[in-house]
Amino acid sequence: MSNLPHQLNKMSLLFMNAENKTYLSLIIWILGLIAIGGVIGSLAKLETLLWYNTLNRSTLTAPNYVFPIAWTILYGIIGTCGWLIWCPQAFPKLSIIKILYVTQLILNWSWTPLFFGFHLTGLSLVVLVAMDILVGVIIWLSYPKIRSVSLLMIPYLSWILFASYLNFYIWQYNWEKISNGGQA
Repeated sequence: MSNLPHQLNKMSLLFMNAENKTYLSLIIWILGLIAIGGVIGSLAKLETLLWYNTLNRSTLTAPNYVFPIAWTILYGIIGTCGWLIWCPQAFPKLSIIKILYVTQLILNWSWTPLFFGFHLTGLSLVVLVAMDILVGVIIWLSYPKIRSVSLLMIPYLSWILFASYLNFYIWQYNWEKISNGGQA
């Protein structure tokens, strides 16, 4: 029993070394972005989903249950990329990549309220196209410096390019709802 405090102290030193603090910050990045994305996604209320289900949608539109699964994975990837970009051992001259990362993240978080909350499908499409460009530039700029960020962002870019197509389809094929006073 008298050895217990010594054992606990050794264990706390094991968990509090620099490497484990780094992994803890990675977990915080990942869980933080998943949580923020989940909160924003939960803002899509039942009446919003009912509106969405009345829209003319592409035959390539995935079933509704796919979106939270995909976004949980993607926010995990985006969180990992943020952690890599802000790691102390990362290249010191990443300010442009950091600005692009934060900007695309703000646009990402704005898309759900714009599309589902306000039914602004045109503005939502502009947001997605801006995200496509920003993420593409992040991939291009980070490749020589932090290749893992560049490679990890490819699935995200693929998904938002697909989302851009789906958003464009909805915007293009729901004009009647706009002209009848509804916003599509």
